[in-house]
Amino acid sequence: MAYADMNQRPRLIAGLRALAAYLEVHPEIPAPTTAELMVFTRGSDHAKRVEIDRIAALIGSKTFGNDSSSSHYRAARDFGPVTYSAVAIPNADLANHNALMSYDGAVNADTSEGM
Repeated sequence: MAYADMNQRPRLIAGLRALAAYLEVHPEIPAPTTAELMVFTRGSDHAKRVEIDRIAALIGSKTFGNDSSSSHYRAARDFGPVTYSAVAIPNADLANHNALMSYDGAVNADTSEGM
């Protein structure tokens, strides 16, 4: 899993606190109404689901997804308007996304005036 290691984790937490403090003392800076911090699981589809179940238990959450509305499987916990989410994307969906993104930049809209 590509999560923050024990050296990266304290830096991430310090950065989040620094951002919150900065926004608090600079009310003129626009801030979003919500925010989401996401981690993505890796491995086989089964391993990803098992990891989401484990994270759900750790954060006290239900799991969501893999139904008719979404193929993603996730667990989330809200901290007011801030959400921590763990997400498992099926490998077939990742492959389809990567195939689609392989065309990124190949077609560009004509933005010239007078169309």
